[in-house]
Amino acid sequence: MKLWQKVYLVTITLFVVLLNVGMYVVFELTYQKDIAVEQKQAEAQYNILTNGLIRSIDSLYQQGDVTDAKLQRVISSFEGYYDDEICLTLWRGENCVYPKNADVLRDWSTDTGNNQLILEGKDMMSVTVQGILYEGEDILYLRYEKELTELADVWDKLQIKYIVISLVFSFILAIILFIVLRKTMKPIDELTQVVDNMADGNMESRASEQGNDEIATLGKHFNQMADKIQENIELIRQESDAKQEFVDNFAHELKSPLTSIYGFAEYIQKANVSEEEKMQCMEYIMAESKNLLQLSYTMLDMAKIRNEQFSVEEFDLCEVEEQINSRMTSICVEREVTLSSDICVQKINANKVLFISLISNLVQNSIYACENGGQVSWGIDEMNDTVRIYVKDNGCGMTEEQLNRVKEPFYRVDKARSREEGRTGLGLAICAEIVEYHKGQMDIQSEMGKGTNIFVKFPVKFTV
Repeated sequence: MKLWQKVYLVTITLFVVLLNVGMYVVFELTYQKDIAVEQKQAEAQYNILTNGLIRSIDSLYQQGDVTDAKLQRVISSFEGYYDDEICLTLWRGENCVYPKNADVLRDWSTDTGNNQLILEGKDMMSVTVQGILYEGEDILYLRYEKELTELADVWDKLQIKYIVISLVFSFILAIILFIVLRKTMKPIDELTQVVDNMADGNMESRASEQGNDEIATLGKHFNQMADKIQENIELIRQESDAKQEFVDNFAHELKSPLTSIYGFAEYIQKANVSEEEKMQCMEYIMAESKNLLQLSYTMLDMAKIRNEQFSVEEFDLCEVEEQINSRMTSICVEREVTLSSDICVQKINANKVLFISLISNLVQNSIYACENGGQVSWGIDEMNDTVRIYVKDNGCGMTEEQLNRVKEPFYRVDKARSREEGRTGLGLAICAEIVEYHKGQMDIQSEMGKGTNIFVKFPVKFTV
């Protein structure tokens, strides 16, 4: 059973019960009030009758010779005055005098006073007042009885109207409640449909956000959750694609040196080669093996940066400057590139080995990006509690697409030349890992034909 159906049944049942109970209570209270009014009127009429009867009966007893016939005439005259609306019964002692030949037993107490009660039967309803009418030579007992048939008929008709009104109101409410609930629950049905659509793979499906009620708020929160889920799915997909691309690139990087190693080894094994040719083949094999070894070391370095915790220390940057410039001297001479540096910060808090590796990779990439006669400058300065490393060159530069992918493992701007120079294509990927480890940021700006500027920012007081 759906939620709206449960709410519908509970509400309509509660309404019908409360409506009927409320109407019953009102009708019952009104009915009892009308009965009480009839009782008071009967008692008032009884008192008026008894006063008149007592005077008439007193005069009879004063005259003497009080017979049953005389008493019957007196009672009959008073009863006829009300046009048969009432019924009087008179007892003389234990004998019923009026109505004549009625022989009605007096079945109530002889205690002085009036007793008042309601008599209800299957076909009639009456109010009765009875008591001692006269005490003297005889004791006379009088019963006053008035039928309430008209009142009963009125209430029977009202009862029918009550049932009709209850049914009409219940029917009207059932229709209105059905329309209201269907309209109110429609956003929930739509939200359920959205959930089903998303379960079927339609991640673009969204709930309606119209209105200011709780259901609209739920729809907004659901859409926010759906957006977040979609972002996470897209992120997972991108990471999965990146991992697959990494595996593909890694397999490709292994294929070239392994093919060369296998080819030269097979040539040495099967061909009749001279010692000189054999030595050349061995040199090729060693060179390719060196590339594989460098690739494996680089991969291990990346894994260590992601998974291990390195020590952090404060060290002198002047020593770092000398060490890096010394490392790059031979490459700069070979490629006829001018290298300059400017260090404006004396000390920094970081891992020294990773810090030197970061700058070395950035500077080396800039040198290889330059043609003969190119210029590379690097330096370190401090701005607003942030240490900034910059590396600038006037090399070939990069396109927007190349700039977006340059941090990917094994990505090379110039693939042919990079392999010839024995580079793995992991330099900037390692740099990105080092920057992330130090909670820094790396920004690369480049323009084709004009060069590339790289800026790396670290917090001055870095802690692991």
